[in-house]
Amino acid sequence: MLRHNLIHNLGGGDAEHVNTMGVYLDDCDSGDTIEGNVFYRTGRAIMIGGGRDNPILNNLVIDCPIGLHVDSRGMTWKQWNDPKSSGWNLEEKAEAMNYKQPPWSTQYPHLAKIMVDSPQEPLYNPIRRNVFVNCSKEVFHMDGNVKKLLDKFEIEHNLAVNTTGATSGIAMTKDLKGFTNLSGSQSKPIPLGMTVDMSGQLKLQQDPRLLKKEASFEPIPFNEIGLYRDEYRKELPKRDPHSY
Repeated sequence: MLRHNLIHNLGGGDAEHVNTMGVYLDDCDSGDTIEGNVFYRTGRAIMIGGGRDNPILNNLVIDCPIGLHVDSRGMTWKQWNDPKSSGWNLEEKAEAMNYKQPPWSTQYPHLAKIMVDSPQEPLYNPIRRNVFVNCSKEVFHMDGNVKKLLDKFEIEHNLAVNTTGATSGIAMTKDLKGFTNLSGSQSKPIPLGMTVDMSGQLKLQQDPRLLKKEASFEPIPFNEIGLYRDEYRKELPKRDPHSY
């Protein structure tokens, strides 16, 4: 599980920087929970590379070109179950672990039936209660196969936000299931985003009442994230407020 982290400034926030990732679940990686994190200017914030059983829950994505990426590489790569491919050959490796028996079958119920449950498809990745703020290119990028599988996806209570109602440069989700679009205006912007104080510390704007109402979003304990003073770290490093 990856929970309550601030991941920021990985290549910039403009639409050209999409080949850096805040979290990259590579090559059908499965069984990871991404919950309650803040992604700020990270290129593609969250990337699921064809895997399964990766819940994406209650994350706040701010000023990232692409908020979430899901692809179906397991459906197109022949080596996933090829005995000649030692790095893959997944079914034989699973059999060697007796994956249909406890503790695997009880801890991971989808695993026991995986070989008769479209094993190459990126299924059981619930996407719930995430908030995507000012994504400049796409809120949710998916390839053609994933688009065909959307009816199998659990997607609900997500929010795409255009804080100032900009008419260009901000992506929304249109009629994508499980997403609500919310726009502010120049005169009344939506109070979501990131600022930097004079000491160089990032400050998170999150409106708990708004997010709870619109996305059932639970506040992230932002002030508890990051380095802290203790007997081993007496002082925190100073940051240049212009470095963000």
